Amino acid sequence: MMKKLLSFISAVIVSVTVLCVSAFAEGAVGLVVDAGDIFTGAQESEILDKASSAAANTGLNIIVYTTTDVGSDKSDSAVMDFADVRYEELCGINTDGVLLLLNNDTKFDWISTSGAGINYLSDYRIETIFNSMDKYYNKDDLCGAALCFISKVESYCAQGKANNQQEVLGREVDFDYFAAEFFSTFMFTGFIGLIVGLIIFAYFSKQYAITKPETGNYKLKDSLLFSQKTDTFMGNITSRTYSPRSSSSGGHSSGGHSHHSSTHHSSGGGRHGGGGHHR
Repeated sequence: MMKKLLSFISAVIVSVTVLCVSAFAEGAVGLVVDAGDIFTGAQESEILDKASSAAANTGLNIIVYTTTDVGSDKSDSAVMDFADVRYEELCGINTDGVLLLLNNDTKFDWISTSGAGINYLSDYRIETIFNSMDKYYNKDDLCGAALCFISKVESYCAQGKANNQQEVLGREVDFDYFAAEFFSTFMFTGFIGLIVGLIIFAYFSKQYAITKPETGNYKLKDSLLFSQKTDTFMGNITSRTYSPRSSSSGGHSSGGHSHHSSTHHSSGGGRHGGGGHHR
């Protein structure tokens, strides 16, 4: 009976471990979707090779998507939503990756990040990527701009995380996403643990009789000693120390926060970061 019980518990532990690991382990892909038909066949192959290699090196999905029609709403926010939804359609909700939308409709391009991609590409890094792409925009070389984007993403991933993050089974995520994932996993494993605990309790409760202990009052004779002490205060002494306040004026506004964080928003069915650029 004991061997069967131990075998059952081992099987449950193995199953929970496999489920938890599979929840975080996802293969990264590189894709080119030239819906706007702006690349030649050779250019598309070059971008695809570069994106696939970068995806393998970084563990992020890396997508280049072109369009000549973002829909009836031409606003910048609609372009952002368009990019986020395209990413989710191709790679899934809250997976790790980044998508570059080359928008030949309104000429407002967008980089959409998801999962760990949000952590590696902060607002400042996205702005820097677009600044690096400007020289290709000026020559109307969108293939060069796409290749530049991929190279910069790969470079930033090699440099390390831009945000405060936690690592979950090898997958790097920021703290609030980590908390949500941890809580859901904890609830699931806690439920399994409760079931296993009840099984163990039921098994051993049959083996051992549980008797109610007798109660009684016990007192050790002469074990309590009381003493009284008093303090007499002769006076009060008060001291003060001058501490000058630091001046809040400086005339310099730092953009440090944007250097190390990504602006989050919900779009489609998941959570995204990202940034845009007008050509």
